[in-house]
Amino acid sequence: MSDVTIIGGGIIGICTGIALLEEGLSVEIIDRGSATEGASYGNCGLLAAGEIVPISRPGTLKKIPGWLSDPEGPLFVRPKQMFSQMPWLLRFLWAGRRSRVLEIAAAMAPLTRDAANDYRDLFAKVGIEDNLVPAENIFAFNSKSDYEADAFAREIRSRHGFSTRYVGKEELRQLEPALGGPIECAAIMGGWLQFSDPGLARDRLMQFFRKQGGSVRQGSAQRIETDGSKAVAVHLESGERLPIARLVVCAGAWSGKLVKSLGLNVPVAALQGYHHHLPKPEVKLNRAVLYANGGFVLTSMESGLRIGGTIEIAGLDPVPNFKRADLIARKATAVLPGLDTSGGTQWMGPRPFMPDTLPVIDTAPNHANVTLAFGHGQVGMTLGATTAKLVSSLITGRRPAIPLSPYRVTRFA
Repeated sequence: MSDVTIIGGGIIGICTGIALLEEGLSVEIIDRGSATEGASYGNCGLLAAGEIVPISRPGTLKKIPGWLSDPEGPLFVRPKQMFSQMPWLLRFLWAGRRSRVLEIAAAMAPLTRDAANDYRDLFAKVGIEDNLVPAENIFAFNSKSDYEADAFAREIRSRHGFSTRYVGKEELRQLEPALGGPIECAAIMGGWLQFSDPGLARDRLMQFFRKQGGSVRQGSAQRIETDGSKAVAVHLESGERLPIARLVVCAGAWSGKLVKSLGLNVPVAALQGYHHHLPKPEVKLNRAVLYANGGFVLTSMESGLRIGGTIEIAGLDPVPNFKRADLIARKATAVLPGLDTSGGTQWMGPRPFMPDTLPVIDTAPNHANVTLAFGHGQVGMTLGATTAKLVSSLITGRRPAIPLSPYRVTRFA
């Protein structure tokens, strides 16, 4: 039996495993074995230091009817999910009132502020420093009025030390000659970085974890067995019962289902994202481009060009609707003249979202040997190394670097 068992082999679980090995603990990760299915593989590869403003904010409510009725909109709910996901959607919208948005941003900022340094330290230990790319990111708009409409979010970022710089069309074309189409201006996002390739970075971290003595068990965790105030075993889909000493739940969108065994009803939703990946795009971008009007991100990676985005509420394990990947690929050709999207690969995967977009980083209230770390939404890749340090503090009994009360699991109870 290992000192710590981790459910989840995504970026949060692997970073946590490495951090705990450094504490001298023996660690085993339970991994579903589907490395290309999770959000750690399919995300847009950004270290989004300034991504502290939630998706739901003032003005979102009036957009919802149009989004929900448009299968090509940035947020779509499959009809069969409309009723079952309505409580989550209502909480999501309630979190978008101005006062709550300011609270959420203030809680998110301490997490993202040190994310780059935490990854630099981790990647230096692993020997993959070049997997973090020092490139600014561009938030592109079709018009100055579209840019100005985002003033509330920029003001919040600035308040917490995340700078942006406006650039007009001429300077933007100098920075990124390949961009064209209707894009007229942009904001340069200070402090944002890129991963050379998120899936490859995750794989290299996993290799390091194994070399350092960590073990990996392939299997799908189905249930946590408890005895009084302790979790005592994890039951796998294969029927195997795995005794545990301490447990960390880092299972992303599947975490909500698992922690029901602990008596916790946590509103974590699986919001599906899509990407279209081109191994040989024949188009060069120097920075990641977040295209506000198109609802997608363009990122050059060591494995090609990734076009990623959209939000689809479709349940935990839905059949992919790759028309949404086709949609963002088609939109990308409008801003990258000459881009050929044929020959690409497509992906769909679940991003674990809490209604307020803040993650859960906490000790289970009635089971002190269980630590919870999930629900990171669109910043899971960004917060892998930082979350690992916080979880390590909880397990070893040290005071965490920041107060963890905003991320408590019971905040929606």
